[in-house]
Amino acid sequence: MIDLSPQQRGIVDAPLDPMAVSACAGSGKTATAVRRLAAMRKHLADRHGQIALLSFSNVAVDTFKNDYNDLLEGEAGSSHMDGIEIATVDAFITSNILRPHGHLVMGCKRTPFLVDGSEPFLANFTVWDGKRPRRTTALQFSVEKGVGHQYLVGQTNTVVDLKTGNEAIRKLAQVGAYSHALGSLWAFRVLRSQPLILRALARRYPHILVDEAQDIGRLHQSILMELQDAGTKISLIGDVNQGIYEFSGATGAFLKQYADRDDVDGRMLETNFRSVPSIVAIANKLSGRGDTAARTELKTLSGAYYFTYKKKEKGDALKSFAGLLGKAGIAVNDAAVLCRSAAWAEDWAGGEDEQGQGILRHFVDAAIQRDKFDRFDEAFKHCSTGVIGLMDDDHGDLLSHLVRSGGDERIFQMLRRTLWTFVKDATDGLPSAHLVANTAWQPALLARVGALLNTLSAEYGLKVGDNWKAKLAKRKIFDRPLIRPADLVGEEVQNFRVSTVHKVKGESIRGVLYVCNRSHIDELLGGTVTEVGKIGYVALTRAQDIFVLGVPATNIKEFAPKLDALGFTEAGR
Repeated sequence: MIDLSPQQRGIVDAPLDPMAVSACAGSGKTATAVRRLAAMRKHLADRHGQIALLSFSNVAVDTFKNDYNDLLEGEAGSSHMDGIEIATVDAFITSNILRPHGHLVMGCKRTPFLVDGSEPFLANFTVWDGKRPRRTTALQFSVEKGVGHQYLVGQTNTVVDLKTGNEAIRKLAQVGAYSHALGSLWAFRVLRSQPLILRALARRYPHILVDEAQDIGRLHQSILMELQDAGTKISLIGDVNQGIYEFSGATGAFLKQYADRDDVDGRMLETNFRSVPSIVAIANKLSGRGDTAARTELKTLSGAYYFTYKKKEKGDALKSFAGLLGKAGIAVNDAAVLCRSAAWAEDWAGGEDEQGQGILRHFVDAAIQRDKFDRFDEAFKHCSTGVIGLMDDDHGDLLSHLVRSGGDERIFQMLRRTLWTFVKDATDGLPSAHLVANTAWQPALLARVGALLNTLSAEYGLKVGDNWKAKLAKRKIFDRPLIRPADLVGEEVQNFRVSTVHKVKGESIRGVLYVCNRSHIDELLGGTVTEVGKIGYVALTRAQDIFVLGVPATNIKEFAPKLDALGFTEAGR
């Protein structure tokens, strides 16, 4: 958008005080944030320090950077990014606190590194949950009102004894390792125990803007408040109705409470520029908001619809969706099928039967991601994890170096290039997933990985584990290809982008099919009170022109009257 609305303009031109912006879906948060950033940069041009614009995904960060550079295109003088830092919240914490200063509280004699939990050496770092050992990296740190600090683990959030949890994470920290969940804890401890570092950071970043602020969890909140108490002015922008990360402690409460503070300028963005009015009207009923649609209804098919589906007949549901898209004039590549969970998304994308166990499974997943979904970045991550699983335990931090982009040492850039070559080459590198797994794919993998390990040892000095061949043995490998032939899965599935709702948050998609079970629909109809209800709201508000709700055929009698009353239309009616 070039022309800003009055509400957007008021935010851009507001005094440089702490601010909390409650923004509806499709309200042009990106346009508003980058213009606010440019205005602040201009106002503070002659002062020391940087302005940080933070968000929670790499996609959002890339969008902010591109839009900011486009906005300032043609501006004379120094680099556009002078005095500006645009990054994810975790990247900001890692680069400014954890990597340079984490060793002060972690008790390690090296630069701390991130682990994702799949590294083989982590098998030596466990914590007792009262019944059985769990990997220390599975621990979540919780701060609950009336309860205090807790360590939780597993899907049922089993409470781990506080002393036991502290001992476990301290043992892991001594080798320099931390998980996503524990990284913020160590960063907070740095700021609490090192007042000079805290004051230096506050001077370096006198202003911080946080996008998607409903996703701020307790530890991120604590870190931001430490910086604020030291002098940083914090501004937040987000939508509590899109807080779909409650499982990680991000409830949206911080954004709501922050706006109520006397020293914070509370603002609203209440115009939806994304969706047609009929979709905005349903979104308002679910969220309790009163947002205005900037668009008008289309002459072609548009709005919110529902139809029934049977789980064993997914192809028919996708054909129905394609038919609606055709009537609306929407191309298949401008649409998406959204699901509540990764398991559902994989199933609707034509998920494969699991083959392989242990380290071998990572190579299986890498081949499937590359050859079935064209997701080379995911294939690289799986393959890198598999390769490192064949190395000596001394290389426990290697995965962190490989998957982290940025200004790494030249040796890691070269190593990353070598692994990328292996991943992309189905002829001499990672074998094709179309090969029969037990007679062709696994033997080829064994030979080619052997050659790769020889290269890694000779050219990079990496030490290979003694039992690497045993880790690639034929465990749970079958007499069929890793990818089922197209005639068995249905070609219709492959024509659509299939994703979880979490992965598309922030996107605008012309046509959306959200497939649900009974409980998903029940919570969607209940509004944005629960996390699943918010997930349904996010799915709905991704749609620009048409939104379709997939209702199980066995539940249609229960939900049809409620959907009609809400403003949905039964497809084909």
